[in-house]
Amino acid sequence: MKGICRICGENNKLSFEHTPPESALNDKPVFIQKSEHLHDKNSFVYGKRILSNRGAGSYSLCISCNNITGGNYGNSFKKFVNQGFVGCRNRVWTNSLIPFVFSIEPLNVLKQILTMFMSIDKSNRLLNSKGLSEFILNKESKSMPSKLRIFLYYTDSISVRNGCGFLSNLGSGILVETGEITFRPFGYIYTIDSLPFAKNAIEITNWNRFKYNEKKKLGLHLPFLMPQGYIPGLYK
Repeated sequence: MKGICRICGENNKLSFEHTPPESALNDKPVFIQKSEHLHDKNSFVYGKRILSNRGAGSYSLCISCNNITGGNYGNSFKKFVNQGFVGCRNRVWTNSLIPFVFSIEPLNVLKQILTMFMSIDKSNRLLNSKGLSEFILNKESKSMPSKLRIFLYYTDSISVRNGCGFLSNLGSGILVETGEITFRPFGYIYTIDSLPFAKNAIEITNWNRFKYNEKKKLGLHLPFLMPQGYIPGLYK
C-alpha cells in the first residue's frame, strides 16, 4: 500500500512497521482494538477486537525509513528488552522500584523508542515536530527537539496499549500532549514539555548526550506499573 511515511513525510510505498520491533519479542499474534471497537456504540464491531497475526504494528513507514531505523537501532533495542526481562526478575513485591544495571547503547535505544512513537502517531504531530525526523534518520545526530521528553517504566501487562494525543492533567483542565506504548517488559511515554501521568516513571531524555553505538552501563530504578484500560495515563 502507498501513503505518507510518518518519519520522512514522503508519499511512498509503506511497509509493515512492528511496534516494538519484531526482534524484540513482537513476533506473536496479538489482539488489537481500534477506534470503532472502543468508541462507536452503533458499530457492529463495538466492543470487539481483531487479531493481528504479524504482531503489533501497522503500515506506517516507508521501506527506506523502516530499513534505516531497523538497521541502525533494532539490535540495540533487542538487547535492551532482553535485559529488561532479566531486571524484572529482581522485582520485590514490597518495593515500588526495581533496580538494575543495563549495559546498552543508550542513544540507539532512545531513537528506536522515538521511531515507535512516530509510527503510531496518526495525527502527524511528531512528524511536524521540527528536527525530530532528522534526529532519528541521522544516526550520529544528538539534536533532539528540546521540549520532547521520554520516560520509562516496567510492566508485566499482556495488553498492548499504544496511543498518542492530548489528556487532561488530573482533571485540572490543562491539556498535556502525551503518548504511551506498553509492551512487556516496558512502558514508554513521551510528553511535550510536561511530566508524565505515570508516577515515578524515569526520564531517559538525556540519553541523547551519548554517541551512536556508544555502550554504557546505566543503573536505573524503574517503577513497576500495570496499565488499566486503553487510555494512556491510567494504572491499577
